[in-house]
Amino acid sequence: MKPELKYIGKQITIKTLKDYIVDCKLEDKVILLNSQNFDTIVLEYRDFYNESMEIPYSIIGILITEDNTKKVPLDRIGLINDDNFDPQNHIHEETYDLYDGEEAHRCGFCGNIVDENGNELYDEERARIIRSIENFENPIVSKSHGKCCRDEW
Repeated sequence: MKPELKYIGKQITIKTLKDYIVDCKLEDKVILLNSQNFDTIVLEYRDFYNESMEIPYSIIGILITEDNTKKVPLDRIGLINDDNFDPQNHIHEETYDLYDGEEAHRCGFCGNIVDENGNELYDEERARIIRSIENFENPIVSKSHGKCCRDEW
């Protein structure tokens, strides 16, 4: 299944995706993003809401996911029908690496795994950071003021 490729503007942001969905009245579609564009969306979400984005992520009922098949080029979106979407083809690879430039953060008081803003991490994101710390000899781990212990600081 080859996605239908579209160009929606120079930058793919949450706003440009939302505008595209509304303008084109998309229904029963899945939007696939190049890995770099998907990472940009995740970082934009984290910066704006000051918390980690939940995966799977959807905007106005349209699933937004990373294209791990490498069929969607940078700065384009891929559209596929929701009924043709096979999550097995788009499963994130299990990785123990931190992303380029990413650091693991722990609460300086209790040692809990947090993001760079001190928010607690949950589920897969927390497990990925813990696996990275456990599997590498010298992981980069910074102490942060965790919101889990804000009364202690």
